[in-house]
Amino acid sequence: MPAHACQPGAASRAAAARVMACQRPVRNAFFSTRRCYLFKCSMLLQPAKAAVGFGQGRLLAAARSAQRRISSLSSTGGARSPGRSTRWAPPPASPLRGLDNLVQHYRRAMELEVDFFSAQPYRAPRRGVSLLVVDFDDTCTASDSIGLIMQTAIEATVAKADGTDSQQALRAELQGQLQWLVQNYGSRRASLLEEILPEPDPDEPADYDFAWLGDFVDRLSEFDREMNGVVIESGILGGIKKGMLARAGASIKMQGGCLDLLKKACAAGVPTYVVSVNWSAEMVKAALSQEGLSVVIAEGDGQSAVAAPPGSVVVYANELEYFGDTSTGTIKRRCECAGDKGRLLDDLLLDLAASGEGGQGISVYIGDSMTDIPPLISADCGILVGSNDLVRQVAAVAGIEVRSLLAAPLDFSSREEAADEAPVLWEAGSWSEISAFLFNQQFVPALLRPSSFKEATPPPAVAAGKVPRVLTIAGSDSGGGAGIQADIKACMARGAYATTAITALTAQNTEGVAAVHVAPTPFIRQQIAAVLSDIGADCVKTGMLPTPEVVEAVAEELQARGLVKLVVDPVLVSTSGDALATTGVAEAIKTHLLPLATLVTPNIPEASKLLDGRPILSVEAMKAAAEELHRYGPQWVLIKGGHLAAAEAADPTHPDDHPGEGPGAQPGTVTDILFDGKNMIELTERHVSTGNSHGTGCSLASAIAAELAKGADMVTAVRRAKKYVWRMLERSMDLPLGKGSQKPMNHGYALADWSAELAGAGVAAAAADAAGAPSCSHTAEAAREALEAAAARRLRIPNLCDLRVYAVTDPSCNAQWGRSNADAVRLAIDGGATIVQLREKKIDGGPFLQEAAAVLEVCRSRGVTLLINDRVDVALAVGADGVHTGQGDLPAAAVRRMIGPDAILGVSVKTVEEACKAEADGADYLGAGAVYPTGTKDSEVIGLDRLREICAAVSIPVVSIGGVKAGNAADTIAAGCAGVAIVSGIFAAESPADASRELLGVVDAALAARREAA
Repeated sequence: MPAHACQPGAASRAAAARVMACQRPVRNAFFSTRRCYLFKCSMLLQPAKAAVGFGQGRLLAAARSAQRRISSLSSTGGARSPGRSTRWAPPPASPLRGLDNLVQHYRRAMELEVDFFSAQPYRAPRRGVSLLVVDFDDTCTASDSIGLIMQTAIEATVAKADGTDSQQALRAELQGQLQWLVQNYGSRRASLLEEILPEPDPDEPADYDFAWLGDFVDRLSEFDREMNGVVIESGILGGIKKGMLARAGASIKMQGGCLDLLKKACAAGVPTYVVSVNWSAEMVKAALSQEGLSVVIAEGDGQSAVAAPPGSVVVYANELEYFGDTSTGTIKRRCECAGDKGRLLDDLLLDLAASGEGGQGISVYIGDSMTDIPPLISADCGILVGSNDLVRQVAAVAGIEVRSLLAAPLDFSSREEAADEAPVLWEAGSWSEISAFLFNQQFVPALLRPSSFKEATPPPAVAAGKVPRVLTIAGSDSGGGAGIQADIKACMARGAYATTAITALTAQNTEGVAAVHVAPTPFIRQQIAAVLSDIGADCVKTGMLPTPEVVEAVAEELQARGLVKLVVDPVLVSTSGDALATTGVAEAIKTHLLPLATLVTPNIPEASKLLDGRPILSVEAMKAAAEELHRYGPQWVLIKGGHLAAAEAADPTHPDDHPGEGPGAQPGTVTDILFDGKNMIELTERHVSTGNSHGTGCSLASAIAAELAKGADMVTAVRRAKKYVWRMLERSMDLPLGKGSQKPMNHGYALADWSAELAGAGVAAAAADAAGAPSCSHTAEAAREALEAAAARRLRIPNLCDLRVYAVTDPSCNAQWGRSNADAVRLAIDGGATIVQLREKKIDGGPFLQEAAAVLEVCRSRGVTLLINDRVDVALAVGADGVHTGQGDLPAAAVRRMIGPDAILGVSVKTVEEACKAEADGADYLGAGAVYPTGTKDSEVIGLDRLREICAAVSIPVVSIGGVKAGNAADTIAAGCAGVAIVSGIFAAESPADASRELLGVVDAALAARREAA
């Protein structure tokens, strides 16, 4: 849980501090930099007015009086000389008392200040903001939102129970579990703070103690990570459906002025981030989007301030792990604690410095709690909001000054703090106060970076002017499925240049390894030296290292030539069970390579062998093994769970021997464990059952190395590599390559999708080959295998997308309301549209491309899928998520070949026959209709009965289209649809947001009812 503590009691103290600032002498450092009188009057008299009940009229009169005085001073001939300065005298007698009297004194002091500074040559410098980073809970929001996630999870779980009594009992049980979690967190946190946070001495301010602060942040960060682990182990976050937290986030009350300031920053071109230890980036995004703010969720774990989308706020937070559309109870742990927040800000600042885009602007961080201390003191200007007493206690003990933002200098660029100098936090009373400070007359807006369909962000390595390079040190596989051959193909597919140092030659095929010839150790050294001394490498990947001497030689060469990132794939045994390493290699890898490794990637048997034969039979055992392997020195450990999934698929009746018992494991899935010494990340994918899996370990390690060479952070690299290997397995099912059990895969499926091409050749061709060959021949056997495989290949695994509210644009509907497609789509998504199809029938390719680019930017900023209707060329040119075609357009099979296996393909159908053919041709979903009569276009009405038949005939999801409205949408969901496609029901409405919101509520209720009925 995040360490947010909002205790009352500091608000009155903060207000008093701001009023006391009025009493500082003119010669105080507060006045050492010229400040406009009207700015100070509005900033400082406002809290005084609030404290003593001043009327608005009196304040305005005072401001106008001050304006007239300043004008009279200026009209006397410009700047005054010091000799003409007026002597200070007490104000005339007045019935005002107390603070009223103080305000009169202050007003007179300000007049004298204007008089004094008018005679000085100094002018406040123009200033920009190079980076704005803001905390979320209790900083942007009126209260902490973690409890909202918990309650959403509880209600989602309760809704699945049968009967009112069962629901009440389950709710009581879960509420008790929640109460225990809260009490456990509170008591343990209190004990921790009692141990590590002393009371400050009010009589003697502490000197800045960086060492104590570092220890405090480390202990607090460890605690927050541990508490997140407790919540994950409880399983209470499981069962949440996608979209639930977005709807919950839209109801979160925000601090007044917060969203206005973020909009102002985005409009001014300031890279703007909201960082949070919240468990749901989806919910954070929805909360920030309430007033039309453009928000995008950051991808991966390493972020770039320069790459922030122009005009959008980037959310960097944790996210729930989902399997399908349901949360598993685990968390993608990206930002859990104070240490993580500090590292993120440091990365952003380094990125700005490296890019040269920081200019003369200042970096600003706004936060409220103890977890914000590291970034608050790292930024040029750390602004403290809220009334959290604990953060102020930490500051006092650490010797960090907390001053009023009203006293902040206008020129932060001149503040060169020494390493041991105490940092200063600036305390703000409101978001309007922060806005007035950041975006006053000094502020210089940045030029917004233009974005268009022509832009393609290159990998960091390419952007730095070099080709991503991977040196792979491994054995050769004569069958081409694994080893060096697989490494080269995987690196090329992932966009990196591969070089090699071959450690051994193997004579092998799909049936096993016949012989191994080990390369001489000096020759292996020569290969490594030749590559690194000339071409170089951004990442090194090791595979088969056949002897302990080879392991030592590789480690020595890498150290001697400047170690780069190192991925160690501890290849010890082949898929067929043949030994690929002699005795002692496992021990040598632990001793010599793991201490150098960035990542080690053992599968279950390899991890067991590295740990002296320890059995690993569950996900929990995988986690324990990851912790043990991490002690040998690698920065990261990735234990691959494919062997557990395969064992479960082969014998699902013995759960004690398989991973289904471990948290996070689910039937039909593969769970890998990624561990960095603190964070235990579960990575779950659907299991692909295929005989074409030879070389998966080599390919995954090489793909990770390629992503690291391109500049990705570890978690992003692993996720991308896993997606690539998963799709490669899916596109390699039953390829006729060899007779044995170790059939290879198609690494280049994006270039040549043999699976689709073979399926396209059809079962008839395979049957003809089988019939024409002698029954006892190998040719006949291969033909029969091809016959079975051709049918199996048609059962591809579809790409997933959220089809619940499928918004289809219509230019005539938008024209009625004077809205552009981009504006209309933004409104629809803000209301709840989950996927968008851009349909334009009457404009040429060039204008369509520009229109698509504008709509894509809206969809990308909100994390919503965009499909292009009919125009494959436009979809490919703009980089859309996919295409939707009709029966009169290009054939679905041809479109699938053009867009590749990872893009989404939808097809319109009216009959069961059309539906089955579209699925076989590679469609990911179907649009069936018109279900009801519609005025959008002439179309045959199929009715609910045929819609139900289509849904039952295919395994891919179906959306209903044609005449569907909020009043009849539930009937189409009951017929089996996954969502509803709406044209005029959204875009002809006065408020597309309200229309989408209503439809989403109807669809979600209908889906829940269908699940309960099942």
